[in-house]
Amino acid sequence: MTQETNTDCRTSLDKHGACAVEFSATTRLGKANPARALRALAVGAGLTVLAIAGGAVAQPSLGADTVSWSASTPDQAVRPGGRVKITLRGAVQTGWHVYGLQQLPDGPTPLRVTLDAPGVAAADGQPTGTTPIKLQDPSFNLETQYYERDFTVTAPARIGAHAAAGQQQIPISVRFQTCNGHICQPPKTVKLSVPVTVRANG
Repeated sequence: MTQETNTDCRTSLDKHGACAVEFSATTRLGKANPARALRALAVGAGLTVLAIAGGAVAQPSLGADTVSWSASTPDQAVRPGGRVKITLRGAVQTGWHVYGLQQLPDGPTPLRVTLDAPGVAAADGQPTGTTPIKLQDPSFNLETQYYERDFTVTAPARIGAHAAAGQQQIPISVRFQTCNGHICQPPKTVKLSVPVTVRANG
C-alpha cells in the first residue's frame, strides 16, 4: 500500500520541534474560494493507512494515525459500463475529528474522494456519507461538519466501457483534514486500492 502525505504547508520548527503550519483551503459548496492562510500547530507525524481490499489487509505504514481507512466493493461481477458503489470506512482516533464532505468558505479542507484510474472506473455522482456532526468550530470561528467516530462514505462509480475482463484494481485518493480541539494537522492525501471483477461482454 502506498501512502502520499501532502501537507500543503510552509513550515518552521518551534522550540519544541512542532511544525508551525500555514495552509490554504477552498470551499466545495460552490465556486472556488480564494486561498487564505490559517495558522495552527500541527503534529509532525505521518498517518497510518489501513487498506482492506477483498478481505486482504495491507501492511500499515508507521506513524500516528488520526484516521484509519479501508475500502470495499460488492462481491459481484460488473459489466463494462456498469455501476458499482465503493464504500470507504474511516475509524477516527479518540480525541480527534475529521472534517466532512461539505464545508463553508474559509473553513477546513473538506473530505474528498477521487478515483485515479478512469479507464477502470470513473466517478458517477457525488459521494455521500454518514450524517456528520454540525457545530460551531472555535478553530475556524464558523459552523463545520465533522466526524469524531467511525463513519462511512459511499462513492458511486461507473466501470470503464473498455475495461478488461477479470479482477481489476480501482486506485482511490482520499483527501482530508483532522483537528483535536487544540491543534489541526495540515490536509493529507492517502492512497487506497479496491478490487472489482469486470464481467466479459457477450
